[in-house]
Amino acid sequence: MSRHLTIVLTSIFTLFSCSTVSAQAAERVVMNSFPSEVWQENIYLIADRIDWKEYRNFDVQIGNEGALYHFPTWKSGKYGTKMFSEDLNKDRQDEIIISLDNFNDPIHLLQIRSDGQNEEYKEVPVESVPEAVKRLVEMEKKGDIVTITTKKKTYKVNLKSLGFKDTSSDDSVYTHVPVDYIVEKKKLIADAVVMISTDGGGAIGNLMLIYDWNGKKYEVQSVSFEKYNRKR
Repeated sequence: MSRHLTIVLTSIFTLFSCSTVSAQAAERVVMNSFPSEVWQENIYLIADRIDWKEYRNFDVQIGNEGALYHFPTWKSGKYGTKMFSEDLNKDRQDEIIISLDNFNDPIHLLQIRSDGQNEEYKEVPVESVPEAVKRLVEMEKKGDIVTITTKKKTYKVNLKSLGFKDTSSDDSVYTHVPVDYIVEKKKLIADAVVMISTDGGGAIGNLMLIYDWNGKKYEVQSVSFEKYNRKR
């Protein structure tokens, strides 16, 4: 009997200790805030800081004492997060755009939905950069020249002009992660670095992908390329 009691007490103590360590390991922090002239419309992005390079269990809070929207599967790394509030689809309601330091899950967008009586934010799909590049862009290298073709324009980059020396191999041209997301002129824009693996690898420019609402999701509608003007 005493042996059984000892085992039970030891198990309880171990469970309590693990719970205490787990609770102490995570610190609740405000990652970003978006102020408003009306306190009920202040926006906060909140998460558990697991350690100096990992954040999990996100909430978006609307208002200082307002509604909480839980996103327990979101994760972000040490380079932090960004948050924007902007009317992207011209419905006179601001969307909330959140960019995470997460290669596989970098962008989230919340949109106000109404049933006639109540309004609440719902997450809507956002086309990923790899999907958009595959759909809208062709990139190839032949000798010294990289050709990037979008739906509207063809760009040519002379690798020698950027300081590449050994351009003989026909290695791959690809977009680099992480992608930087910004909001300009009421548009969501993804800024993706274009890399080449030739001569040890390096960046040759940026693809700028501009999103628009198609009624079901935010999808890339146009792509442009900006060549680097500096040598390696």
